[in-house]
Amino acid sequence: MIVTANLLLITCELHHYTAVMQGNAVLSNLLNAEVPEKWTESPEMILVAFDRMKNDPSLAPWFFNFIIHQKDNRLIGVGGFKDKPSPEGEVEIGYEIIPSYRDQGYATETARALIDYAFTHDKVSKVIAHTLSEFDASVRVLQKTGMQFIQCVPDKEGGVLCRWEMSRAYYENPSIQV
Repeated sequence: MIVTANLLLITCELHHYTAVMQGNAVLSNLLNAEVPEKWTESPEMILVAFDRMKNDPSLAPWFFNFIIHQKDNRLIGVGGFKDKPSPEGEVEIGYEIIPSYRDQGYATETARALIDYAFTHDKVSKVIAHTLSEFDASVRVLQKTGMQFIQCVPDKEGGVLCRWEMSRAYYENPSIQV
């Protein structure tokens, strides 16, 4: 579990996925927190994540976390890493906050917590993220965390994805030039 000033990021393990599939009441019981009806905009990703975890339980700390708002004791989103660190030491973060909790700094708090967690592991040399090409809330979150824009490239669906990253050297000394 990752604890921040306002949030708890609870690692999703196999029993959590089972609870998700049994419904919000079961998940609420397991998390000991209120679970709103629509706590993710991508419920189909839960099944994909569950299959990946069944095949590789070691993904757990590098994968999917429930984001619980501590004061409200409410599930407000999900966040985590897209995979374990690559052979080059890269991990990619992702997160989503439910609409009623957006624009309150929780996405930034989540992203910072994930970056901090990643760099507690020696094998991580770089944290990356991808956004769409327009200037939006996701871009602002990454800018606030100190991540640096690298480049935009075409994605598989014909759109554009922009790559952001933070190296360990920059994380440990933000005054250095990237």
